[in-house]
Amino acid sequence: MLKLFFSLLAVASISAFACTSWIISPEASETGTYIMHKTRDWGGGKEVGVRLFHHQREGGKYKALAFSPYMLFNEKGLGMIDTYVPPTRDGEHDKTFYIGTLMSMVVCNCATVQEALAMLEGFVKDGKRPVSEHYSLCDGKEAAVVEITPQHIAYRITKHGFSVHTNHHIYPEIAYLIKNTKINSGVASATRLHITQNILAEHLKEKGKISLVDTLALSRFADPEYKGMCPFRNGTVCASDFIAPAEQAGILGTLLICPGPTKYAPSIPIPLSISKIPAVLENGDFGKLVYQIKRNLPEDASVQPRLIALEQGFWKEYNETYAAAKKKFDAGDVDGFKAMLQGLVEKQTEQAYELVKTILTEKNIPLQNPNPEPKPAD
Repeated sequence: MLKLFFSLLAVASISAFACTSWIISPEASETGTYIMHKTRDWGGGKEVGVRLFHHQREGGKYKALAFSPYMLFNEKGLGMIDTYVPPTRDGEHDKTFYIGTLMSMVVCNCATVQEALAMLEGFVKDGKRPVSEHYSLCDGKEAAVVEITPQHIAYRITKHGFSVHTNHHIYPEIAYLIKNTKINSGVASATRLHITQNILAEHLKEKGKISLVDTLALSRFADPEYKGMCPFRNGTVCASDFIAPAEQAGILGTLLICPGPTKYAPSIPIPLSISKIPAVLENGDFGKLVYQIKRNLPEDASVQPRLIALEQGFWKEYNETYAAAKKKFDAGDVDGFKAMLQGLVEKQTEQAYELVKTILTEKNIPLQNPNPEPKPAD
């Protein structure tokens, strides 16, 4: 299983093209916590298998909850996501040290952002020569945006407002190392960065806070004025929001996942404390059905309102159950806390899966997958 995990990640590192990520500080978020978001896009609109599963690195200290591709959150509350950036001219990276390998080493051995930064700095200092990449880190009390190359590293701590990253280097101490600047790619990335920042800034200006509804809407946003360059293109694979409370984020934290192309998938709240993952999320069946909607009903205006209505009900129900479960946690009944949320996840996942099947059945679309299986990239 571990071998498969790394081989799939190695393949994924070659094909990834366009992701957008952001961190919202506690003062700017409606939850009063850090929110770390990633929308994964894939080059050329390729279909990629999406899974939620537990990952344990051999010899690692901590177990992680992995949402594919490239989103890891460990039992101590450290979250790590990536955003693809171009190669740099400061030497070739170690061909055996892929993005997935690096992320697994960090998340399975570090409990905090500071520990993770120290390990990343060590990779550069000790000559491990990692591939050029961007990583966002969040542990509930602190968050950072990191750019790393085979021989350099730069990072900023996000304390106020929000930060956004797309597919180009934004720190000047790294940007000067860019080896091959592809103008079209650079313009597309800069456009997505500009639009994402503007939308988040407008939410902050109008309401004083950025909500999870705002981030979900942004993960589905597209503007025909910027075809192929705007968040988010036709290649969107999935998205997640990590809601990270300041205390014990590994138990009390929550992932809000869209387990398939965001325009066609409802979001589902997943507690980081989950012990058993619903089968349709773990084996990727949920995402396969969502791709059926994308292929067959891409312009059906009736689909998205039904998905959004369901997910808004989910989040309300989750918050109510979470509040009741938190009383058990505060009283020392951690197992009771976990059990309440576990049961809710299983129920909501089943309801979401049934809605996706119902939408397809109503349109006489076969539930089986007529196309080749999406390439796994977890």
